[in-house]
Amino acid sequence: MICDKLFELAFAYRKTKLWEFLSDTDLFAVKLTDGRIGFVSIMGAAGELCAVGLYIGEEGFNSYRAIAKAGQFFLPTFEMQEHVLRQSCLQCAFENKDALSEEEREEVKKFARTHGIKIAGKNAYPQFVKYQPYRFPWHLQTQEEQEDLCEGLMAALEIARLLKELPASALGIERMSDEIREVPMLVRQEDSYVLEKTGIPEEKEEIWPAPEAFNDINIAKIKKIPKSGVWECEILRLPEPVKEPGDVVPYFPVIFLAVDNSTDYILPVSPALHYEQKPEELLNLFMEALLMVSVCPAEMKVRDKRSYAFVKGFCERLKISVSLKEDLPALDNAEYYIMDRLDNDEEDKLDDMAAMLDELLEMDARQLQELPAGMLKQLELLVGQGAFPNDIEKKFKRLFRLEGAEDTNMPRLVKSDKGKTKTKVKAAADGSYVISVSLYAGCYRHIQISTAATLFDLHAAILDAFEFDDDHAHAFFMDNKKWSDWDSYYAENVEEGLRTTTRHKLNRAGLCKGKQFKYIFDFGDEWTFQCKVLKETDEKMDNPVIVKRKGEAPSQYAGWEDEWEEDNE
Repeated sequence: MICDKLFELAFAYRKTKLWEFLSDTDLFAVKLTDGRIGFVSIMGAAGELCAVGLYIGEEGFNSYRAIAKAGQFFLPTFEMQEHVLRQSCLQCAFENKDALSEEEREEVKKFARTHGIKIAGKNAYPQFVKYQPYRFPWHLQTQEEQEDLCEGLMAALEIARLLKELPASALGIERMSDEIREVPMLVRQEDSYVLEKTGIPEEKEEIWPAPEAFNDINIAKIKKIPKSGVWECEILRLPEPVKEPGDVVPYFPVIFLAVDNSTDYILPVSPALHYEQKPEELLNLFMEALLMVSVCPAEMKVRDKRSYAFVKGFCERLKISVSLKEDLPALDNAEYYIMDRLDNDEEDKLDDMAAMLDELLEMDARQLQELPAGMLKQLELLVGQGAFPNDIEKKFKRLFRLEGAEDTNMPRLVKSDKGKTKTKVKAAADGSYVISVSLYAGCYRHIQISTAATLFDLHAAILDAFEFDDDHAHAFFMDNKKWSDWDSYYAENVEEGLRTTTRHKLNRAGLCKGKQFKYIFDFGDEWTFQCKVLKETDEKMDNPVIVKRKGEAPSQYAGWEDEWEEDNE
């Protein structure tokens, strides 16, 4: 239950409209009663979240700094989300009543009735929230947390009073930057405050969790598996929280995303809940997935220091080459896929599942037998469990024979000598494709376009969908590899002898359901769009249409606009 003092301070703060005078980067501090330092951020200047955030101590300030720095850059969705989920603070936010639980609304209304307060207008209901790293925002849980937030609100009220007489700069409040080493701090003395200064915690290099114990039995089993393939890997934080048993705050789990860069096969690693406290949990899940599909990487490429620290010991024990690389296209594709799946609602997910089953039914013998070994192993498990519909199970029984394996009771799919048919190439004269075009995770367009349209028409449709000007060269790489010479099409006049986008139609460029390819625009800035054919339909299209839009596209000339403004000041 929220104490009356916290409600009283929240309603008094809302009247000050301090967010009209300070932004969330105009930081000040308050010395709490027990001597800890709380850093206060005033949110609401952007017209979105209206709140007071209290970041206590080094951990709290470092989480604030991480979010502030992330906001200065154009980060991929998963990376930005990781910074936001690290937040450690107490917050008094003002919301519309629908954002509060029924219990929270009743508490606010009861206090307002008792104290003659009229609740009106947008974002009029105070809500008190605790943010813990990688956990779902939760209600305040202790009396101490309520007292701390009371002190943060009292400091905000004092700053609001001082700003009536002096500008923020006179109080020493400056916009946070790498050059700022100290901020003004309010210190309580009897019934008033004095204004002092306090240093901000130094930024330290991150020490990432690394497994210290290894499951030697699993290590020994994996050593027996022949090494194959180059795998692109990264630890990712999932945006959907998981609720553990008991009265525990829901937690955002992590997965170890591992992708075979020759087939785009994603290793089925289960999420881990306690990676920070016990990285061995995630490592065991990774090893179990390798054993399940009988795969051992010959080489691993990881995107960041966190992932490198996680796999370093594992790779040393198995003599697997591991390196840090930024450009990992197979991993990018997998992240696009995961983000798209997470964005889908339940109906979309059922449609995806149905589409996958349809795709399996449409595959001929050769296509099925050329699926990645890991995927065949998963299909083996599903067939053994009777998980497939009858028509798909019958198809597998025609194309594969089941025989007992020496080391397991599970059936094993063994490629049959029958059914070696040629792969069908679809080239519908009429109809249309629905193509997903992703600029980065969380920013994509689904474009429906005639099968008889040219690659140049698709190029124009993509630029139109992302509001780019057509003033640079472009190219399509149908083998899904940037700058590949194997199956590429270029804008006219780029270079003699190259296949051009104006002369080749989509239905002659190898497009079919599931086909992935890359489109690159402006060879200087190298805007790279990931494309995937989602659907083939009989519907005729005169002109391309955007059927789904997600995320705001970046400005095509963001850097040039800044330079132009500087030159013309």
